[in-house]
Order: sequence, then structure tokens, then C-alpha cells
Amino acid sequence: GYVYDEISKKPLNKVFIKENFKENSKSAFTDARGYFKIDNKSESVGNLIFILNGYTTDTIITIWSQHGETLKYRFVGKESDTLFMSKVN
Repeated sequence: GYVYDEISKKPLNKVFIKENFKENSKSAFTDARGYFKIDNKSESVGNLIFILNGYTTDTIITIWSQHGETLKYRFVGKESDTLFMSKVN
């Protein structure tokens, strides 16, 4: 996925993304392009929490597959691979 500033639409670097699972939680950071990837080889992934100083922490609800269905994405919503974060006022 990608993470951008809500106002400037510029990519956000070093956003910390983590699953909200208690055990074996995966995490990642965005790069200079705002890109991140969390490998997932199971049928489910925990909701993703996005954290960056100066920005409002955000959570994306994810989906999971049943009975071996193939999914190209895990985010719920029309923008399946992009999050726009807003600065704290």
C-alpha cells in the first residue's frame, strides 16, 4: 500500500504500520515513496494501525478470505491500497 499526506498529497516516509494481532504481529515502515508491504501468507491479516509523529494515528479495517478464495488486496474501501493521513492540529 501507499501512505500520503491528506493535504499535500505527498508520500509520507517512515510511517510505522503494524497489525493489531496479539501474537506474531507483523510490521513495516513506509519508504520515501510512501510505499509499504506486509507479507501475508495466511487467510487473514489483522487490522493495520498507521503511526507517524505529528499525524493522527489511523486504523484500516482489513478483510479475510474463507475457503481458499484469492484476494489481491486486504483493505476495505474503494481505495484498496492507499491511506491519506491528516496532521494533528
